[in-house]
Amino acid sequence: MRLPYSVTVFVASIVLAGSTLAQPEQNRPAAPQERPPAAQPAPVAVLPNLPPPSPAQVEAQRRREEQSVDLGELLTKVSQATGKKFLIDPRVRMSVYAVPKFETPTYAELLTILRMHGFAAVEVGGRVNIVPDANVRFLPVRILNRDDNSVPDDEYVTRVITTPNANLLVPVLRPLMSQAAHLAAMVGDESGPGDKLIMMDTYANIRRMTELVNSLSR
Repeated sequence: MRLPYSVTVFVASIVLAGSTLAQPEQNRPAAPQERPPAAQPAPVAVLPNLPPPSPAQVEAQRRREEQSVDLGELLTKVSQATGKKFLIDPRVRMSVYAVPKFETPTYAELLTILRMHGFAAVEVGGRVNIVPDANVRFLPVRILNRDDNSVPDDEYVTRVITTPNANLLVPVLRPLMSQAAHLAAMVGDESGPGDKLIMMDTYANIRRMTELVNSLSR
């Protein structure tokens, strides 16, 4: 029995529609992807237009540069005058400005210059090690329990003082010492010689701390 023409067309359309729906996802055309928004450029800081230096400022800077001396040149002069040999930490860099300009600096003057710039010098193995003053406590500075006028004021030394109630003196004395200095108390027992203060600082400040300890211990 032959079907009518309209029925045949209807059935064929259903078959074609079904085959289209049955296609796998990978055969379907991919949807166009949206591009991410373009990154906005970072704002550029605009520096204000600074006024040019005045002639007086230029002249002051010129004089400062003329009277400044590099650390290496300064150490060469001290070495020639004293015979000392120096070993410089790579972090030690500075240019020294002085009025009048240093011509023949002494070793004591060198220690003062280093202290003012945050450095220190300690002689180890026949050479003077120049390091940041924060590291001086790790070096073998000499122990000086008696005053010695031959020691420069800005040389770092260690002193041990026997005094009662040493632990009570630490919070009193520590604010009077530099950040690079060290102060600690050792409490003795009844059979021992008593409490002790261990101090490390420049010799000038060690003398001052000794006078204070003696005054507070009376």
